[in-house]
Amino acid sequence: MTDFAPVGRDGGLDSDIDAHVAIIGLAARFGQAADLDAFRAGGPADAPEALSGPLMDAHAFDHRFFGVSPRESAILDPQQRVLLESAQHALEDAAHDPVRDGAVVGIYAGGATTRHAARLRRADGAAGIDDRQIRAGTGADFLAPRVAYKLGLTGPAVSVQAAGATALVAVHTAVQALLGGECDLALAGSVTVGTPVGAASGGGCAVAVLKPLRAALDDSDRIYAVVRGTAVGTTGPHESAADGRARVLRDALAVSGVAVDTVVAVGTPAATGATDTAPAAAAFVRAVLAVHEGAGQPGADTRPRRAAVGASGPFGTHAHLIVEQEPEPASARSSARTPGWQLLPYSAKSASALAEVAARLGGHLGRAGDNEAFKDVAWTLQTGRTRYAHRGFLVARDRAEAAAALAEVKVRAKERAPASAEGGPPVVFTFPGHGGQHVGMARGLYRLDPRFRADLDACVAHVRDEADVDLGVVFDPEGEAAEEAAGRAVADGRTAQLAVFVLEYTLARAFIRWGVRPAAVVGHSLGGYAAACVAGVFSFPDAVRMVLKRTELLLGLAPGAMAAVRLPEAELLPLLPEGVGVAVISGPDQVTVSGPRGAVERFVEERAAEGLETRLLKVPGAGHSSLVDAVLDEYEAFLTGITFHRPAIRMVSDTTGTWADPDEVRTPGYWCRHMRHAVRFHDVLETLDAFDGCALVEVGPGTTLTSLARRHEGLRRNHSVLPALPHPTDATPDPKVLLSALGALWAAGVEVEWAELHRAGAPHRTSLPGYPFERTVFPPPGA
Repeated sequence: MTDFAPVGRDGGLDSDIDAHVAIIGLAARFGQAADLDAFRAGGPADAPEALSGPLMDAHAFDHRFFGVSPRESAILDPQQRVLLESAQHALEDAAHDPVRDGAVVGIYAGGATTRHAARLRRADGAAGIDDRQIRAGTGADFLAPRVAYKLGLTGPAVSVQAAGATALVAVHTAVQALLGGECDLALAGSVTVGTPVGAASGGGCAVAVLKPLRAALDDSDRIYAVVRGTAVGTTGPHESAADGRARVLRDALAVSGVAVDTVVAVGTPAATGATDTAPAAAAFVRAVLAVHEGAGQPGADTRPRRAAVGASGPFGTHAHLIVEQEPEPASARSSARTPGWQLLPYSAKSASALAEVAARLGGHLGRAGDNEAFKDVAWTLQTGRTRYAHRGFLVARDRAEAAAALAEVKVRAKERAPASAEGGPPVVFTFPGHGGQHVGMARGLYRLDPRFRADLDACVAHVRDEADVDLGVVFDPEGEAAEEAAGRAVADGRTAQLAVFVLEYTLARAFIRWGVRPAAVVGHSLGGYAAACVAGVFSFPDAVRMVLKRTELLLGLAPGAMAAVRLPEAELLPLLPEGVGVAVISGPDQVTVSGPRGAVERFVEERAAEGLETRLLKVPGAGHSSLVDAVLDEYEAFLTGITFHRPAIRMVSDTTGTWADPDEVRTPGYWCRHMRHAVRFHDVLETLDAFDGCALVEVGPGTTLTSLARRHEGLRRNHSVLPALPHPTDATPDPKVLLSALGALWAAGVEVEWAELHRAGAPHRTSLPGYPFERTVFPPPGA
């Protein structure tokens, strides 16, 4: 057993934080323990038979995951295969994707000398394998470089060979490289599969991920332990083996700067000169877990816990290292445990593996204790895992809800199409018009996202200064009196239209900040102003002035009305009386007409009596009708004071239903026609259906445009159509709907700026289940 004596806080880390290295990730396979959790359960120090016996699944390998052909996999020494998988799991445990992080990652690893090459040369079929292939697949020189190549590591790749001391020498070498600035992150470990030459039995692999302590703290990494000091040396000509080991231990203690009586030793049950790398590797992992967890150990509540690990190889090679408990417990550094909606993305290289990823994650969340903040789980999945083609996601408020949702993923996981390999689908922002406004729209997002709240508040302040209209009461009223005032404000056409525009503009900015950058934009009537403003046609202040003027003119028109008619446009036109025209075309037989109130009311009454499906709409005024003609000259004169620009983002015109002419949209004449002519949204949907693979996101209150798009057969079948906010009558919280849209976009291949989702508090990385390798057995040659 490893015992801890009460110690003082000598040699504290605070004063020399830059001289130490943190262990932020671990992977372990020993005997029948398939992973780190199983190793924990197998016993900490007495090397039970379950951990010291032959390595389980030693000859099974997920060659597809690593892009290795079956033929090459059969040639590879099992040690090469096991180390590859363990290195992958160690990086996942550290929650670092080296390719995405852009970090310089090194690897320092070694293995035992095996008989695999000799067996290959003697096996049937060996005539088809040349000596170069055998050497590349079995040589210890290629252990570390192969891992670096397959995992995309760009730092030093050094194979370390020190027999029984290999694991500790690898850690020592990695620590020196990190402190010397040769890499930002380093993997260190060793592997033994089968019976090494000169050893009795054994098998195991351990890989640690190391990082400079200051960087680990700054990056909110989960820290298992801190390497206080290491030393490597050889027994001198006038020393005994014991004297040589003791001298190297003293060197490690001197480097650590800690007193010998504050450190306990973790034994390596292997003789001096051992050739098996596994015992020292297992002792290293036990020491790290002991100082990290300290469960049931004497003095475990005294900080800091420290342990020493030593190992030796033939000819007097010795290595020692001192590990210490992290500067503060992980529970103290974890994120706040306040409830809140989180988006959990996960991915795999196959549909079946994706289902298993979900199952493992769900099992973990169902077992996780209160010391793991749910936000940390989300952050780890969002930023600490490699993104693969098969993707899934869920949105939940806590671990229990997420675990329940993940339990239902297995069948659906096989139905999801792989994400695009070219950066995801082009995204189209669709902006709804007047009609979806309601009290408290986007209130949930406003309260949870500080950046969105700040942006919306700034826009509200600008409108207050420009128009003496207070929109703030609409978005987040508090109390009965405020709710009633908000209801009156929403009923006012001027306030309602300004509120819709401001919300759409702010929400679009939020999506762009989250990494969702539109390839195109389109608006529906009033929504066209948000679309053009986001595209850069005019500034936000000018857009506010335009919306104000437009609303003022429309509210001053003669009394008018609008009615919905279930009839194709071509069949409807001959039936319309003078002064009544088509205002909106939403579908093949979904048309809205508008005009003078009396004429529209008579049309509805007469045609309904004839059996035509038609009804009056509860909307003020008659936009996009002949009544607008009276104010077009005034609006055009006003627009001469607006500064127009060529759009920086492609626009679809809801006036023509086709791609907008970038020069035309920057003219006053276009916006006059936009106010007068019909909204041809069905033609817009046809245009977007032809925009290959695009995803539509409704950026605004309600789900009107989402519903229209989902009724379009082509869009429903071939495109993602997503609302950003719920319908006014839908009780689903705003954050759940919005995060579900982000999750669906990510699953389709859009890359999200995850850090922008966590502005309310910095999350931390945590340990989650590793990738579920789908292995194929490659029996030993001649077996």
